[in-house]
Amino acid sequence: MKRRFGALFRAFTVVLLVVSAWTTYANVYSDRAEVSAQAEQIARKAAGCGATCRFSGMRVSRGMLEESVTYDVVGSGTYMVACRRAYVAVGDYACAVSPR
Repeated sequence: MKRRFGALFRAFTVVLLVVSAWTTYANVYSDRAEVSAQAEQIARKAAGCGATCRFSGMRVSRGMLEESVTYDVVGSGTYMVACRRAYVAVGDYACAVSPR
């Protein structure tokens, strides 16, 4: 019984390590061009200036579970767009904006 538990524990640990490594790669180190374009479009829409928006600053924070981008829009204010995947390491990103 003790050996069986040890083998199961090791297998679980390996699976957890692989999932953590994949999540880190998929959410932190992979290409973010698509997410960046989606976040920028949402910030422009929230600011109400569309294609004529001018940004005076942008800050990006990427983590294992969420990516957030803060835009300083000239004449309109600051908007933070947070993007998360549908599932932890897979699925499309969904972004939501909140004025700051």
